[in-house]
Amino acid sequence: MKRALWLALPLLAACGSTPPPAPPPPDETLGRAARAGRLALELDRPAEAARLYATALNRARERDDTAAIGDAGIGLAAAQLVRPSPAAALTTSREVQAELLRRNAAIPDALRLVEALALYRGGDLAGAQQVAAGIGTEDPDVALRAWFLRGLIAAARTDQAALAEARAALGTPERRAFRADAEELAAAAALAQGDLPEARRLATAAATLRREGLDYRGLARALALEAEAARRQGEIHTAADLLLRAGRSAASRNEFPEARRWLQQAETLAREARAPEIANAARRALRDMAERERDARA
Repeated sequence: MKRALWLALPLLAACGSTPPPAPPPPDETLGRAARAGRLALELDRPAEAARLYATALNRARERDDTAAIGDAGIGLAAAQLVRPSPAAALTTSREVQAELLRRNAAIPDALRLVEALALYRGGDLAGAQQVAAGIGTEDPDVALRAWFLRGLIAAARTDQAALAEARAALGTPERRAFRADAEELAAAAALAQGDLPEARRLATAAATLRREGLDYRGLARALALEAEAARRQGEIHTAADLLLRAGRSAASRNEFPEARRWLQQAETLAREARAPEIANAARRALRDMAERERDARA
């Protein structure tokens, strides 16, 4: 009897301790599309990334997976922003936010940041400021990016107090991208205060960090900032050359509004500086860009 009881103990123990259920199997179609979209963004292929993230978002909706909808929505809106198509990014970010709210789910700060960036690049500074100011500290990286955006908005509005606040909020970060943000805001602050040599030094430092980090949009912006400081110092030829470089960089990424503004400024300053080679290069770049715009609309 005792032996029979002893033999039954393993069975009794098994009955009394049910193993935890296995996690649900992942959706490999969804996972592959999201991973491929992320890789495409890292390789600077925003159109491909947008297509892949759209597939992931559709699959997440088919799966009725709230978290996956939020993640894929962030990726799609970010790809549309880089493409660049700020209007599409704004639509996507707001549609996904509304969907998450209907599901009583929290809105990720990253999704709010994409919305704020889309508003900023679409020219709605007030709207961008309002959204960026509401971004919390859920993700420290997103919070730093929001402060950087608030600094850019403050610089555009010549609000020195808000610009100083944003620069202070960034502190002295170690990571290259955030150091570049801090240097750029410091350059903008120096420019606003009339310290032109310091503004040029900081803008050059920001441009170097952007180049090392493969952030060519930020690089073009830093070149334009340096150009403005050079122009105010009376170095018109240098300013024209810097604006030509910034405009060509922006045009190569189809960022037409910024490219057009910088190339037109480069041509104007080049004529003033009697630098026909720069003026001619700026005109050619404007002409090539206009052809690409026509092709894109066709």
